[in-house]
Amino acid sequence: MSDSEKGFTLIEVLVSIVVLSIVSFSLLTIFTQSLKTTHDSLNQTIANQVAQNTLHTLNRRAATIKEPLKLSQFINQDGTCDFCEDTRIHGDKYVATIESLSSGPGHTIEVKISVTTSRLQTPVTLKGVISNATLREPFPETAVPTTN
Repeated sequence: MSDSEKGFTLIEVLVSIVVLSIVSFSLLTIFTQSLKTTHDSLNQTIANQVAQNTLHTLNRRAATIKEPLKLSQFINQDGTCDFCEDTRIHGDKYVATIESLSSGPGHTIEVKISVTTSRLQTPVTLKGVISNATLREPFPETAVPTTN
């Protein structure tokens, strides 16, 4: 081979392959972590939606009750409710538990709803208020002054 021929040596090719492998492995690690973060975020979003749906369902059921509200009217002894014990989304089971934060019966109950699943490390918690129909009645029409 003459000195005038240009090309890559075997060492240069091997070094470039090693550098390309290191960069590729780093990008693969970043993509894997990104996918895991996205999946965790999706699970938290679904758990939050289950908690919000539970609160809305409790409010719809409370709207039909005329006497002062008690949490025992809505939930079982273990803190679960009959409509939220077995919520399955994408094959994962989401369990909502409801805890009263207010004391005694009244026309409103402050509640804390916690949603857990096997894929979440910490439960998603939502605080809200359940109220019955007496608080949802519209205000009476007010008299509009007339001009003479």
